[in-house]
Amino acid sequence: MRWGQQLFWRRCASRRSWRAAALALVLGALGCSEPELTSLRFRCESNADCVAGHVCGSEGGVRVCLPGGEQPIRLGMSAPFRGAEAALGIELRRGILASLNLTNQTGGVFGRQLLLASLNDDHDPAKAVANTLKLLDVRASGTGAGPDERGSNSVFGLLGHVGTTTTLSTARLANRNRVLMFAAMTGAHEYFRDGTLPPFVYNYRPGFYEEAEALVDYLAFNRQPRVISDPPGDSYRRLIVFSQNDDYGEAGYAGLVDAYNRRIGALPQPDVTQPNPSIVRATYEVDDRGSVDAAAARVQQSLQTLVDEGVGRRSVAIVMMDTYEPGNQFTRTLKDWLHQVPDRAQRIDLVFYHFSLVGAEALAAALTSPPATHVDGTDPSGQRRLAYADGVVVNRVVPSHASEASGVARYRDAIERLDSGALGASSFEGYLSAELLIAALRRNGPDLDASRLAETLEHQMTSVDLGIGTPLGFSPSDHQASHTLWVSVIRADGSVEVPSVWTRAEGIRAN
Repeated sequence: MRWGQQLFWRRCASRRSWRAAALALVLGALGCSEPELTSLRFRCESNADCVAGHVCGSEGGVRVCLPGGEQPIRLGMSAPFRGAEAALGIELRRGILASLNLTNQTGGVFGRQLLLASLNDDHDPAKAVANTLKLLDVRASGTGAGPDERGSNSVFGLLGHVGTTTTLSTARLANRNRVLMFAAMTGAHEYFRDGTLPPFVYNYRPGFYEEAEALVDYLAFNRQPRVISDPPGDSYRRLIVFSQNDDYGEAGYAGLVDAYNRRIGALPQPDVTQPNPSIVRATYEVDDRGSVDAAAARVQQSLQTLVDEGVGRRSVAIVMMDTYEPGNQFTRTLKDWLHQVPDRAQRIDLVFYHFSLVGAEALAAALTSPPATHVDGTDPSGQRRLAYADGVVVNRVVPSHASEASGVARYRDAIERLDSGALGASSFEGYLSAELLIAALRRNGPDLDASRLAETLEHQMTSVDLGIGTPLGFSPSDHQASHTLWVSVIRADGSVEVPSVWTRAEGIRAN
């Protein structure tokens, strides 16, 4: 058999191309010139139907074998890119793009470029579902638990969806369609970390229950003066919750109750004759500034009750499951009220402690611009202006971007190559999430499908060193890569320090 015929046979290995192979033999027997093979495309159903170096992709709506370098790995993202939470989506996307950009510049993954399609959802669950259906190219909804009918323009996987309510609305859709959902920006316990273990959903960040445990450990064992005393007594009365009135707020509050019960002692059950739970809660509605002011008034009432009891100076923590704009508004309103009366400011030592979704850098920028117009009620001279940012505590799911760790240095370099823009916790989270996925794609090998990648994540990604000082990994019983939190403190000038680290294994310790 001539060389051209041999090559043609190898390229026609699947049953679907036998007619083309037979034609090649006929042409060879007739003495005709060998056909041009480089532009031929053969139909396929999976990568197994294609020869080495080729993948089963889509061309003109038809599944055909393509050279690996010609068929990119397409990923999809739905997030808020405008409105009150835009900074979360924008910064997470920047970090993802920084990682993909660096990988693509060095040849991609097995010669395939990585592309990200990102759609704005305004943090609206209905829009997030519509975006996900579009990214998956769903043509008709499936029945029951079965997959949907999808077109050829579907992304391979979802990377970096943002928000608890929106992600809870889309995760089951991805799992039903056997599409990877990776590193959504949510700490939700339900479905993600409650033992459900959906086979195609994997997280990077710690969950809200772990964030709450880090918070309780910090307030009880690390901060001076302590908010939670030992023995606890009525310490629960010095915890006040400010949260979104949605799945995010509910999940965060459930985590706080769980952490307090396990680490400190059983919370008293609410008196059914009273409207208030044992931990005072004040909630707000997304994009409703009036509801933030109403929540602040609710907290002021609770704080005034503590002042009126006349028991000296008390440390009180406002536990915040919020985003940066309402967090900024609430903090300014409450601090202004506290410092309007110097005696009140002297009697209450107030610490604001945020869950990580607030975005440390976005919150710091909001709290420092514009500057305060009110004076600090604890200053005897009456001259010092209020510093809204000073002492505000934020959980972070990544280390400080000023660290000299190798993985942090690579993140800084990736952002520099992308757009030379600002560094921050959200973009660093996006970068690490993408790096973790890329590592999995490389360990998986060129024959790529969601089921095989899930096997790779669970069995070949059990301990991955990305150079951030803590190993990351998955297992068949744990789809969360990180169990480490960096407890950060914002200073008056808006800078962010990381004095403490919390891990599931060791609890809280100095950084």
